[in-house]
Amino acid sequence: MSLRVIAVSAPEYPEGRVGSKTLNSRDPASLYNACRYAAFLAESGLGAWGDSNWCGSRLDRRGKMLLMHSLKEELSCFEQLLARERPNLLLIGAMSLCMPGAIECAKVAKQMFGDEICVVLGGRHVNETIFLEKRGRVVSHHNGSPLKLMAEGAIDRAFDVVVSGEGEFVIAKLGELVSNLSDKGESLQRLLSFCSDELAEVPGVWIAGSVNGDQITTITSSGKRIDRDKLPSPAMMFGVATSFDIFGGRLTGHAFSDTGPGCVYNCTFCSEASSVCGGIVQAETSASRLFRQLVDIDAVICQDSPGCKSSAFVEDSIILAGLPSQLQFLLELLRSRSLDIRFGGQLTIDLALKRMELLAELNAVGMDYLFLGLETLRPDKIGGMSKDTRKSGWLERAETLVAELSDRRIRVGFSLLHGLGEKQQDRLELMEVFKSWRTKYGAPQVLSFNWAVQHPLRGQDGDCGYDYTQWGDEEYLRAFRDYGEASNRYPLAGVVLPTLRELEELAIARQQL
Repeated sequence: MSLRVIAVSAPEYPEGRVGSKTLNSRDPASLYNACRYAAFLAESGLGAWGDSNWCGSRLDRRGKMLLMHSLKEELSCFEQLLARERPNLLLIGAMSLCMPGAIECAKVAKQMFGDEICVVLGGRHVNETIFLEKRGRVVSHHNGSPLKLMAEGAIDRAFDVVVSGEGEFVIAKLGELVSNLSDKGESLQRLLSFCSDELAEVPGVWIAGSVNGDQITTITSSGKRIDRDKLPSPAMMFGVATSFDIFGGRLTGHAFSDTGPGCVYNCTFCSEASSVCGGIVQAETSASRLFRQLVDIDAVICQDSPGCKSSAFVEDSIILAGLPSQLQFLLELLRSRSLDIRFGGQLTIDLALKRMELLAELNAVGMDYLFLGLETLRPDKIGGMSKDTRKSGWLERAETLVAELSDRRIRVGFSLLHGLGEKQQDRLELMEVFKSWRTKYGAPQVLSFNWAVQHPLRGQDGDCGYDYTQWGDEEYLRAFRDYGEASNRYPLAGVVLPTLRELEELAIARQQL
């Protein structure tokens, strides 16, 4: 077996457990997406992957992956996985706040296996820090680019290859190349220099890079588009292990329409903004892809967990980009096949109001949960939001939506994003608004709290230029424990950090909710 692979989602915290009020999943959905084509090759017995440690069952493959939250608490699990599998290819996925954890994981792997392991880093942080200049083929590096940091000696050279962009086919190819080089006894650390011409034709829009001495070498894809209609479902490749409370004890799979990694809107604070992630692709068949994933999730749960019922959360930034034609087609597909599955997804307030009758029809065939962003009471006070399309009555429209969804028995979740420049009184006032809505409508059923982090955003970061190599301060890490994403080290440009007293005041208000 010349290819032995493990994949890890890097931890966000140096120590401590995830907060009890934090929304989280046992399934590393982004990692599953990135690795699904490689898993398909393994399951099909094709090439190097077909003779790798991934060629067993879904459950076997899950055992080669690790979702980490805390470095200190889960480091021993990571070390045990390394010792058991003895990989020659380690795949690490990381968001920006996970970069210190990714660096530490890579260092541990190198300490254990040295030049016998090739460490590959990818994920949203890399996507936002290594990118092509607009209208050009020149690769740019943000201050937080792992390649730039390694070349300058700011971090250990523990990453052999760094991949920005669409990784499904790149990962599969890198596995083949690692297998070939291992068979020949060649150095895995010179992977890119051995295979630049061969790698460049791999489908997808991506950049792969490595560091030699103080020089950065990058390979840019030829731009051959991935046919998303032919991508396998992550659930079929890796199974389903999580259960979201909102679905009443049903196992919950992560579903995608694969229309792209971003949102149709362009809110400046958001890492999913269209100017950062790009536009929608293959929208005309997106409903068919999503329906197939829902069918697959239901089938996998029936096969792997007899007696359990199925549910799914659609991870699109906006479900099917909010396109009425695709939502209508999804409705028709669900009506054509009787599935005992409940599902939810994300919409904006204005889109949900526009699609209300269609949402009511979708509710009849399984869609009984909507997750929405209500970042602030007054968008104009924070510079506005692209998704606030009517520019007046934001809070009134949100309440109208809660009332209408409640009447139709569609459950509601809200994501709150503090730290956009609002005042503390505005934050507390929003908590009171939610209290009143729960009294009047029994909703929202779910509240998720986040504190705005300045992401690299391909340089659209207000000249902050953070390098993302450090954890947050200990007292703030404790205060932010029940937030989904938060950091005192990386606030939005021009935004003053909250005091610990203000965070304590907000914690008391959350407890009352």
